[in-house]
Order: sequence, then structure tokens, then C-alpha cells
Amino acid sequence: MPAFGALGGMPYWVELTSTCPAKSAHFYSRLLGWEFEGDDYRLARVQGLPVAGIVQQPEEAPFPDTWVTYFLADDLDAEVNHAEELGARILSPISDVRLGRMALLADPSGALLGLIEPPGEEAFVAAGEPGTPVWHELSCTTNYDAVITFYEEFFNWMTHSIDSNDDAGNSDFRYTTALMDGAPFCGVRDVQGQFPPQVPSFWQTYLGVADVQDIAKKVPELGGEVIRGPFNSEFGRMLILSDSTGATVTVCEVAPPVEEGAESDPLHGIDLSQFQY
Repeated sequence: MPAFGALGGMPYWVELTSTCPAKSAHFYSRLLGWEFEGDDYRLARVQGLPVAGIVQQPEEAPFPDTWVTYFLADDLDAEVNHAEELGARILSPISDVRLGRMALLADPSGALLGLIEPPGEEAFVAAGEPGTPVWHELSCTTNYDAVITFYEEFFNWMTHSIDSNDDAGNSDFRYTTALMDGAPFCGVRDVQGQFPPQVPSFWQTYLGVADVQDIAKKVPELGGEVIRGPFNSEFGRMLILSDSTGATVTVCEVAPPVEEGAESDPLHGIDLSQFQY
């Protein structure tokens, strides 16, 4: 499995905060074939490469078990300060961990996101294949335009937006992709009015699998629940599930692995050119 080079401002790491890390590790090891190491911090690997982490959910945490997307930071101290200036809230101060230095924030729409500054000058990720992240998406429940502006200013993203109208002329689909060298690496979807008012925006990571139908069979056997699917989408065959401690995750069927590529290349097996829900 190749490791792709990562650049500042791009999704770099995913981490599950779990009320029972041992139970979560068992679920994902059986579901995705992840191999875990460590107790205080459970590091998941696929073919030897790190792909995700599981950490104990603090008792006082104001949110349920959830996956958090971490973005690569070139200068963590400066970027944390910049995020706060742009309206983000700092939920967890900078801490030194096994993977480097990390901080947890909430963007102006309430979505959790992390920043990570790994040790060393080079950063690599495993992505785009079964068992690894294949896409990252923010479902924005409020202030869509302001949120796009936040990420453009915070990460210096180049973006491309789609805004389609229904027969009455009202906007019924809004989606923005962040681009690197013209290729999309994550997206923001406008879901205003589709969730109860108290639901904040949220980042979600799509995990690649070889066979969605097989995953759907395994989920209830492992103590999880199928929320939706399997279903077809512009991403391909997908499934939304709740894992054994209640964290929601989306899995997506992806093509066989390729030998070479960069994180900024179009995601393997996923055609985003005509993406819409």
C-alpha cells in the first residue's frame, strides 16, 4: 500500500473518541481488518501503515462518541491562534502525543475539527483504498457561506462551488470542494433545514471498503447498526452505519488499489466531477 504525501490544510488523520476503546477496536478490527497497537492510544494500521486512532472519550465530553477529522498544520501554534481570530473555539489546547502535537477545535458552525503537527519535515498518509479514508466532508447545518469563507481564509483553500436550483428557482443543492492542483480533496455540503436546529455541523470521513454488501452483513453481527443502505451515489456504493458504541461512520466501496499517486490526485475509484446528492 503506497503512502501519499500530505500538504498543510488537507485532511491528515482521523480519530475516534470512544466511551469504550477496547470495544471500538474489536468492532473495526473485525469490520475493516485494522490491526491495533497500544492501550492508552489505540493506533490502527493497514498493511503496516497507520490509518486511524481510537482514544478514550472524556467523561465530561459535551458530544457523543464521534469520529474527528484532523487537518495537517504547518505551524500549529500560529494556526490555533488564527482559527480563534476567525471565530473558531478551542476545545482542547495543544498537547504532545505519540503522533506529534494536536489540538481540537470547533469551527464557527459548531463542527469539530482537529489540527495536527507531526514530528519531522515530511508527512505521509495511507488513503484512497479499502480500510483507509477515501473522502472527508463537512455537513453544514447553518451559515453555509460564512463557513466556506472561514475555511478559505483559515487554510487558504482554493474552492469550487456547485449551486443548483429546483423548478421554482430555489437552491436545492449546494456543494463546495476544496482543491489542490485542480483535484478535490474534501467537500462541504449545505444541509441547512435537513436536521433539527440544535444539531451542529459535523465533519465525517468516508472509509473505503472492498464490498459494501459484505460490510452490511457484518455490522449487526459486531454490535453495530445499519442506518442507511447499501445505496448507490455519485461516490459509488455506500453505507451509513452506527458502530458498537454509537459513533456514525460512512463506508464507500472503492476500486482496487493503485501503485502510485499523491493525496492531491483524484481519489481512487471515486468520480467527483458530477457529484451531487
